[in-house]
Amino acid sequence: MKLTVLLFFFCFGIVYSQNDSINELDEIILRGNFSPVLNSGYQVSIISDSILSKSYQSLGNLLQKQANFYFKQNGNGMVSSISLRGTSASQTGVYWNGIDINSAMNGQTDFNTVQANGFDEVEIRKGGGSVLLGNGAIGGAINLKDKVVFEKNNKAEILLGAGSYETYFTQMKGQWANEKFFAKLGLGALTSENDYPYLGTDLKNENGAFSNYNFNTTLGYKINERNSLTLNTSFFDNDRNLSRTLSTISKAKLLNTDGRMLLDWKYLGDRFSSSFKGAFLYEKFTYLFDSDFPKNESIGKSRRLIGKYDFSYFINNEMLIRAGLEFEKSNGSGSNIAAVEQNDFSSYLLFHHQPIKGLMYNISVRAGTSSAYDIPFIYSIDAKYLLSQNFTIRSAFSSNYRLPTFNDLYWEPGGNPDLKPEKSLSGEIGLDYKHKIFNLSGAVFMIKSDDLIQWRPVSSDFWQPQNISKASNYGVELAANLTKNFGSHLLDLKIQYDYTQAKDDDNDKQLIYVPKHKGNAILDYAWNKWKFNYNLQYTGAVYTTPSNTQSLQAYWLSDVSFLRSIIKDRMNIGFAINNLFNVKYESVAYRPMPNRNYLLQINFKI
Repeated sequence: MKLTVLLFFFCFGIVYSQNDSINELDEIILRGNFSPVLNSGYQVSIISDSILSKSYQSLGNLLQKQANFYFKQNGNGMVSSISLRGTSASQTGVYWNGIDINSAMNGQTDFNTVQANGFDEVEIRKGGGSVLLGNGAIGGAINLKDKVVFEKNNKAEILLGAGSYETYFTQMKGQWANEKFFAKLGLGALTSENDYPYLGTDLKNENGAFSNYNFNTTLGYKINERNSLTLNTSFFDNDRNLSRTLSTISKAKLLNTDGRMLLDWKYLGDRFSSSFKGAFLYEKFTYLFDSDFPKNESIGKSRRLIGKYDFSYFINNEMLIRAGLEFEKSNGSGSNIAAVEQNDFSSYLLFHHQPIKGLMYNISVRAGTSSAYDIPFIYSIDAKYLLSQNFTIRSAFSSNYRLPTFNDLYWEPGGNPDLKPEKSLSGEIGLDYKHKIFNLSGAVFMIKSDDLIQWRPVSSDFWQPQNISKASNYGVELAANLTKNFGSHLLDLKIQYDYTQAKDDDNDKQLIYVPKHKGNAILDYAWNKWKFNYNLQYTGAVYTTPSNTQSLQAYWLSDVSFLRSIIKDRMNIGFAINNLFNVKYESVAYRPMPNRNYLLQINFKI
């Protein structure tokens, strides 16, 4: 704690010593801690609005298709959890405009409860990021970003669509902006009977209906040339039945609501920039064991108040200091959790340096304190060097942590208030090649985790979480991209492949639901007013038992879509076929995923 305070006041004391212009300030204030400047040795990528706005889809479906991430889904539209570099869902940081939105109850994000096209960008950062980003960013991190630009730009669009199994959706977005004010509004809704047949059986996806609604706003006010205020709100309501399995019927139901509000005051000077965020996050779930008997239920809710201050200061044109403080006050309660409250405080310090042309590196540390556990001191170092005009080598090494959740600490019966945070060491090295029309990148990574939290049986009818497990993750990531114009024709091809070994050190077995092989290919072709997309995904076999004695088969999926612009490009008509070859596959054992299905959508632009 003393170290944290000393680091902060040391940085704060030199903030106003100079006031010259630095080009990178715009990049840092725009990207924050996801800026490539602050993550020189890591891979940082962006999924832009042009991709997000193509269709109404969950964040999980988007990342599975575009970023080659693996998701474990309990059926179409059901609970969806990520595994990035073989880590667990609670070891992947998920952020909304820089604020951690992983559940305070279980430490995860259900990727079927976030609609991707409600945001302007999705930022992806692979590799350990707990120093800059905080709790949980061990395998990597994802940031849902709303952009605010103070220039005249008024637009609106309406998306309408229908698909197989009585699926209907709509999305309405509008934006009004000038040099002083910015306002953006988004509304969306999706409903589906989701009663697809289980291929090879006489069964269908009974009790699988779901519906959800989302509402997002962004308001911005430019106080003067240096200062601006932004207010973001996000609301998501989900009502879904929980599908049967191949062997068991279900009448269960899950209702969940997520509400978020964020006020951000930004200052942009010549050498100094800062951001002060104040956020309120609310989550509530109701689980009905049998929807015919609604009184038989389990409920839970949490509230989080977050204050976060980040600033950057350029000592000179080659050296930068970035530092921040974060305070969080959270409380939770529910059927199995008595009303509890905890307070967390942490701070970080980063030093960025470009000693010679083509070389840059970052050294950073984070420390903190909590009313519930001991937050470890962690560190990170990363670097990037331009070998030639086309080749860049990068590397990184860091320590990271994942804090216990409300469920881990306070669940009754079984919660363990003596739990320690999970700790890990991670390292990677990568090589990138860039050409006018062709890009190629490759990386190898390693993660060693200790004190992993697992719920284990203490007696025949009593389970409790304990810090007992260790894991070793390592692998290779490859990606290639080709973009070529031929007159009125545009061709874009993207290929990605990941090899991941994730082993439980206690039994030297592959962790469950972590595929060793995962790959995809995305082909986009555009000609005049026509657009064509072909998405091919490969998911290798996954083990479903810790002993690796049972597994799910590998599978290939193909999705195709066509889009035609009409009426001076103010209307787009799109048609998509998912699971083109009608492949029978399961993401989770005994929970079949949809067979071939169709989607038609119309997008009006005003």
